[in-house]
Amino acid sequence: MYSEVYSVTLAGLDACIVKVETDAGDGLPSFEMSGCLAAQVTEARERVRVAVKNSGIILRPQKIMVNISPADIRKAGNGFDLPVAAGILAADGIIKTDMLESSVIIGELSLDGSVNAVRGIINCVAKAAQMGFKRCIVPSCNICEGEHIEGIEVLGVDSLKQLIGYFNGESELIDAIDAKKSREHDVIHMKNETCPDFADVTGQITAKRASLIAAAGHHNICYMGIPGTGKTMMAKRISTIMLPLNESEKMELTRIYSAAGKLEGRSIIEERPVRCPNYNTTKAVMLGGGVVLSPGEITLADKGILFLDEFNEFASAVIDSLRTPLEEHIIRIVRGSKEYIYPADFMLVAAMNPCRCGYYPDRNRCSCTEHDIKRYMSRVSKPIWDRIDICTHMGMIDARDILYESDADKSGDFYTTANMKKCVKTAYDIQKERFSNENIEFNSQMNEKHVKKYCRLGQAEKRIMETAFERLNLTVRGYHKVLKTARTIADIEGEECINAGHLSEAFSYRNPL
Repeated sequence: MYSEVYSVTLAGLDACIVKVETDAGDGLPSFEMSGCLAAQVTEARERVRVAVKNSGIILRPQKIMVNISPADIRKAGNGFDLPVAAGILAADGIIKTDMLESSVIIGELSLDGSVNAVRGIINCVAKAAQMGFKRCIVPSCNICEGEHIEGIEVLGVDSLKQLIGYFNGESELIDAIDAKKSREHDVIHMKNETCPDFADVTGQITAKRASLIAAAGHHNICYMGIPGTGKTMMAKRISTIMLPLNESEKMELTRIYSAAGKLEGRSIIEERPVRCPNYNTTKAVMLGGGVVLSPGEITLADKGILFLDEFNEFASAVIDSLRTPLEEHIIRIVRGSKEYIYPADFMLVAAMNPCRCGYYPDRNRCSCTEHDIKRYMSRVSKPIWDRIDICTHMGMIDARDILYESDADKSGDFYTTANMKKCVKTAYDIQKERFSNENIEFNSQMNEKHVKKYCRLGQAEKRIMETAFERLNLTVRGYHKVLKTARTIADIEGEECINAGHLSEAFSYRNPL
């Protein structure tokens, strides 16, 4: 007999409905599969055979042919076991086919017939709903991902035997809505349970001010200074003053983490991610891809922060791979004749030492030659520096600042996470109103047209920009970065126009050394 079962395959972050066609009949006993299948899918033959047997069903010796169409789409992943098993059982008349046409089935089988979790469920369920299917049957451990998709019934299954009972009208499956009601609404926390505060960082008022500007305008920032001055502490606190995610951003992040298999049974991502890859990270891990396409660190940092500690210890190829994502906010991965696009709308936060020993320009402690320093700094190319809006230097902390309450401490009382977050919110409201008719949200996202429109300068300010452009050998991109940063500084201070003070501060953040 012949049967058809519908399933879904992931293609990057998108999903594609596929048809599992099964023919079981007379002939030499065999089990063949076709349809441009990856190794994980073809291995389903033995898993399905043993899982069916251990579910108490004995299949007669027969020739089984399974084709997963369309054949021009590569099928990968572990979610085809359950639909293949259902197709064989339907072709053998063991389960009724009344509801198969309106159902999408996804799941991996263990040898004992139990159903294991698969990645990308929320993406698959959303595609099934879009294509008009009535129900989507998924592993019960993934069911919480489907509760956010409207227009389709999402059911969780624990075993192959339970699936057979459902299609034969003998048992019920777990409903996503009922599962949601039976538990408290859970949240995936991308940050530590105890929220760090900028007040914990001793001194470093200038760096805190730079952090405030970076968060307010979503500007890329680099902290540079000798070891032990709080660069990493500062970087890991920026996310605490950023605005909460809106519903659209939550869903986008949840789709990304689901496709990467990093939701870990949770329902939705509520907080901006902070990704901190090690400096030994490869270009493939950073950008994504692999045998089974999966988002990389840059995409996992979407709508959040990519923190690169010891920035110039990363391989030059890895650092340079940030060029296009920082500019276009997307990553393109080509596989064969197909192009897959991953989102990359992240804020780059870097931390680094100014030289190999870390103590330049203190010549009493730094033994590096000028050549050594230039060589060390050259690991980060000029095009990457051009894409970093703010570079702030962090000096050595005085012992009196730690032991006693100094005047510097008193002047820094403003720089607490709570106060800084209020400033960020004020600046964001100004940007929201400004860009209400544009397709951008933050000052850092402005293109040349936006800069001309929203960063107009007076005659005195134009003369400053002209002089600085020549003396600092700015590129056009660097010139625009200064104006965007100055625009954010003006927004923080509630100023409608950019003045000389805003420009001066913005220029002070352009020199990496």
